[in-house]
Amino acid sequence: MATSVTPLRRPVSLVAPEPLGTFERVRELVVGLAPENGHVGILDPDLCVYRLLAPTTISKAASFGVTLAVVLQGTKTLRLGGHELRIATGDVLVVTRDGAHTSVATCASPDEPFLALSFCFSAERVAHALLAMTEAGGDDGSAKETVPAFVLRCDEPLAGALERLLLTLDDPLDRKLLAPLVRDEILLRLLRSDAAAAVRGSVGRAADSTRILDAMSFIREHYADKLTVEGLAKRSAMSPSHFAHRFSAVARVTPMRYLREVRLERARSLLLGDGARMGEIAETVGFESSAHFAREFRRRFGLPPSRFSRAR
Repeated sequence: MATSVTPLRRPVSLVAPEPLGTFERVRELVVGLAPENGHVGILDPDLCVYRLLAPTTISKAASFGVTLAVVLQGTKTLRLGGHELRIATGDVLVVTRDGAHTSVATCASPDEPFLALSFCFSAERVAHALLAMTEAGGDDGSAKETVPAFVLRCDEPLAGALERLLLTLDDPLDRKLLAPLVRDEILLRLLRSDAAAAVRGSVGRAADSTRILDAMSFIREHYADKLTVEGLAKRSAMSPSHFAHRFSAVARVTPMRYLREVRLERARSLLLGDGARMGEIAETVGFESSAHFAREFRRRFGLPPSRFSRAR
């Protein structure tokens, strides 16, 4: 009687997959946070993550402060002030000053979605960072800013900071205490890059920079008042022309534009709150009419106030 023989099985080779690099880990974190198709604001509305399944106009609005956008998969095009920039996977776009712009995801599909994150740094936060850098031995102010945006690669230190920022979202205490520190680190890394030399130099070492920061804080505290350049300049012990010039250099926007943006930020917070009427909000934050408020709000955030409140 024949005896059956069970063939020997070769042992299965269990090879561990290659560990993900920092940039890939950031991409995986964004995949977990992004909607199926679209974008969502996290960690305040100024940090957004994107997943787009087709070529899409991401935004057509006005920037304020400094904006960072990291493309994690796909490509996008930015049009700003007569400039056009192409941003590919692994690139970091930095928009350095205010102005209307159009951002379009140009390479996206269901199989390979466009993935990205963006972050807006307020003018006040940027001014504090720039002044701290000049006081620590930065540029002498001779460089003149000529471009409204630049592109650099997402290097390991920046990718590591982005990963740490996204990881703070899992813990309320980390989100409150650590996230602001990491945000400042990311901003400083951007401003220390070679491409940002002119941005650093635009502030210079003028002793009156601290008075400009004080004026910015005063505007934030009294945004609903009828403020003027003349009144702010007198409070800062400067002539109106010198005050306006130095304010624009340090804050990267004019005094009245800064006031308007502070009012719009406050209005956005009120819309996300207890549902006050648009007319009440416009009066509360200092706009002379509801129509003016609605027009400026749409220009800044891409939606009219009524649609913005319903969308949140």
